[in-house]
Amino acid sequence: MRRSGLVLLCLWFFCCAIVCGQEVNQKNKSLQFSGGLNAYAGIYTSSGIPGRNQPNPFGLSGAITLTLPGGISLPFSAVLGNQGASFRQPFNQFGVSPTYKWATAHAGYRNVSFSPFTLAGHTFLGGGVELNPGMLRLGAVYGRFNKAISTTLSDPDVIPSFKRTGYAVKVGYGKPGNYVDLVMLRARDDTNSIDRVHISPEKYITPAENMVIGLTSRLLLVKHILIEADLAASSYTRDLSASAVQVEGKNPLFRLVGKLITPRLSTQLTQATQAALGYQGKWGSVKFQYKRIDPNFQTMGAYYFQSDIQSYTGNVALNLLKGKARLAGSYGRQFDNLAQNKNARTGRSVGSMMVSLNPDPTLGFDISLSNYGLSQRAGLRPLIDTLRIAQNNLSATANLRYSIFDKDYSHIFTLTGSHQQLSDLNANTAVQTENNSQNANLGYFLQANQSGFGANLLLSYTQTSLPTVTTTHDKLKFYGPTLGSNYAFFKRKITTSANLSYLVNKQQDVTGKVLTATLNAGYQLAKRQNISINLSYLKSDTGVQAEKFNEFRGNIGYGISF
Repeated sequence: MRRSGLVLLCLWFFCCAIVCGQEVNQKNKSLQFSGGLNAYAGIYTSSGIPGRNQPNPFGLSGAITLTLPGGISLPFSAVLGNQGASFRQPFNQFGVSPTYKWATAHAGYRNVSFSPFTLAGHTFLGGGVELNPGMLRLGAVYGRFNKAISTTLSDPDVIPSFKRTGYAVKVGYGKPGNYVDLVMLRARDDTNSIDRVHISPEKYITPAENMVIGLTSRLLLVKHILIEADLAASSYTRDLSASAVQVEGKNPLFRLVGKLITPRLSTQLTQATQAALGYQGKWGSVKFQYKRIDPNFQTMGAYYFQSDIQSYTGNVALNLLKGKARLAGSYGRQFDNLAQNKNARTGRSVGSMMVSLNPDPTLGFDISLSNYGLSQRAGLRPLIDTLRIAQNNLSATANLRYSIFDKDYSHIFTLTGSHQQLSDLNANTAVQTENNSQNANLGYFLQANQSGFGANLLLSYTQTSLPTVTTTHDKLKFYGPTLGSNYAFFKRKITTSANLSYLVNKQQDVTGKVLTATLNAGYQLAKRQNISINLSYLKSDTGVQAEKFNEFRGNIGYGISF
C-alpha cells in the first residue's frame, strides 16, 4: 500500500512537470493550470533536550490548480519526504454554483444561507436554485444534510447518525440591502437508515424532525435609517417514535404548526428574534440591537446556536474635528434562564470605548477601554456565597505613533501600553482568581526609500501578577529587545532578512533568558524560479540547570511556479 502511494505521488509530480514545461496560451485555452513545485533539504541539531525534528529532513512538495470553464477550481497538493507523505484532492466534497445573469444553480456539496435562524450555511448534498429577476427573490434547495453512520462491533467508538434529508424555500421582494424574505425549512431523519442494535446506551440516538418558518429583512426606510429583523419559529421533534398528540389552545402559531407536521410528546416549539435599528450620517452612526433566543432553539439548517439568551446592545460612533478625531462606544447586557428553570441566572455586561486622534498625518494617538462584567443571581435555588460568580475584567490600551518622512528615509516611532485586570467581587474567591498584567512596547522602524534597506528595533516589558502572588517581589516579568533588518541586492534579485531577540524573565529569585536568531535569504533565479535559505538558532535558559537547551535549524529550498 505504501509503495503504490509512492508511485502515485511520483506520477503526479511527473504530470505537474509536464504541465509546467508546456507553453500554454491562457487566453485561448478553456483549461487553465497554475501551481508550483518545491524541493527542500535541511539540518537539525539540539542539545539538552530530545530532538524535536529529524536530523536531516528533506522532501518534495507541490500544488496544482486546474481551473475549468466557468471559474470552477480543482486544487491538488502533495508532499513526499522522509517526514511522511500525503496527497490531497477536492473530490471528497465537490459542488458547483454557476451563475448566469439573475439565476444561480447549486449542485453537489453546497452550503447556502437564506436567513440566520433557518438555513444558515449547513452543508448538504443535493441541488437548488436562486432566482432574482427584478425585485423578486426566489430560492429553493433540496438534499441530504447528514450521512447515515452506523456503529459496528468492529468499530464501536463511531458516533452514529441517521440519514437526514431536507429542503428549504425562500420567497421575497427587494434588492440586496433592502428586502423582505419569507423562508421555510423542513428536514427529517430516515428511521431505517442505520442499525441501532449495536449502539451502546451512552451513544443511543433517536430520529428527529424539524420545521422552521422564518422572516428576514433589511429595510432602508429613509436615506439614513436602516431596520434589520430576523424572526423564526422552530418545531423540533426529538423522537419520531414518541406518541402523537393533539394541538390545543388559541395560539395561531401552534395551530399552524399542528397542521403542517405531526406534533408528538417530544415536539418543542421555540422562537428566535433579533432586530436592529440604526441611523448613519456624516457625523457618525447610532445603532440599537435586541436579541432573544428561546432555550433549546434549534434548526437543522445550522450547526450551532447559542440559545437561552436575551440581550440589548447600543452602539454610537462620532466623527469630530473634520475627521481628525473619532469617538466610538458600545454597551450591552445579556441574560439567560429565560424559562426560569435553572438554579442560577447569569448576567453579562459588556462596555467599550475607543478614541482616535489624528491632528496631523505624522502624529496619531489611540486609546481603547473595555469592561466585561459577569454576575449571578438566584434561580430555582438560593446561591451559596462561596460559589457565586461576580467578576469584572478591565482592559485598557493606549498607542502613540509619530512619523518622519523625507526623500531618502522614513522613520516611524511607536509607543504602546496596555493594562488588564481581573477583579473578583466575591471576597471568598478573590484570592484564587484576581490577577493583573501590564505591558509596554517602544518601537522604531526605518525604511530607505531608494535602496530598500529596512531596520526595526523593539523594546518590550511585561509584568504579571498571578493569583498566587502575595508580594510585589513575586511578580512575573518579561523584558528584552528585538532587532531586525532586511535588504535587497542586485536589483532586488537577492533578498535578505535577519532578526535577533533576547528575552529575560524573572520570578522570585529565578532568572531565565531566551535568545532567538533567524537569518533568511532568497535568490530569484528566473521569473518563476527561486532558491531560499533559512537558518534559526534558539538558546533557552529558564534558570533551572536541567531545563537548558539549544536548537539549530537550517533549510535550503528550490521552488518553481507555473
